[in-house]
Amino acid sequence: MPAILAGALFMAGNSLVAAMDGVIVRLIAGEIHPLGIVFFRNLFSLVALYAIFPRGRLHGDPNMSFWVHAIRAVIKLLALFAGFMAVTQMPLASATAIAFTMPLFVMLGSVLFLGEAFFAARVAALVLGFAGVLIVLQPGSGTLDTGALWALAGAIGLAAVALLMKVSANREDPLRIAWLNLVITVPVALLIAIPVWKTPSLPVLGLMALQGVGGLLAQLAFARAMKLADASLLVVVDFVRLPAALFFGLVLFGEPIRMDVVVGATIILCAILMLFHRENGRRA
Repeated sequence: MPAILAGALFMAGNSLVAAMDGVIVRLIAGEIHPLGIVFFRNLFSLVALYAIFPRGRLHGDPNMSFWVHAIRAVIKLLALFAGFMAVTQMPLASATAIAFTMPLFVMLGSVLFLGEAFFAARVAALVLGFAGVLIVLQPGSGTLDTGALWALAGAIGLAAVALLMKVSANREDPLRIAWLNLVITVPVALLIAIPVWKTPSLPVLGLMALQGVGGLLAQLAFARAMKLADASLLVVVDFVRLPAALFFGLVLFGEPIRMDVVVGATIILCAILMLFHRENGRRA
């Protein structure tokens, strides 16, 4: 199989799992708080990691910067919680569309905190991307609610995680990074979930186990996809999340398909593609 096709398939798998993530959260949020969902999702991901891979491949080495990884793990934990809160308070498709802004926040953070240049193409991508966000949110029509703020917080948190990845001094094994991230986040997630703790039923526990294993496999698929294909192609494939969210939202939760969400998300996608194209041309 050509590498570019394999990369696209890995990314499509990652994207479909991400879409199902929101569906599972919406289905079980009436029984268990999103903080509890975050804990169990990470717990089952950690169990799956130990079940699939030999321990010798997981444990960190002395060159790993523990505190950088710890900060990144906690931020990722909070971003995951924000994303889960978003899908419980707004339509799945709207939350998915806002999540696509993450690369734009990465670019903005690179300029503000890493000293990268702020040239015209980046300004244009930001303006276009956030115009797409405004189309999705329609702030003048009273739809800008806490769900939208949670979705933006999740995108910003994941962008911060990506920025911390950029400043890591060493090229470390992604599998060990995933292991260390889970080892840190599972006990932290348990501590913050205790105040809202509710023991889940067996069906809900099964859904969260599926969510945790799927999340781990999606993370590994994403890492593999990035090695096989260009980011500009993968972000187009990742856009499959939007029609999936529209479909699940309509069929499972009776959410109408809003054309403004489709248009706004498409504009965000165009902004990201323009950014990637300019970045690749500038580095060539």
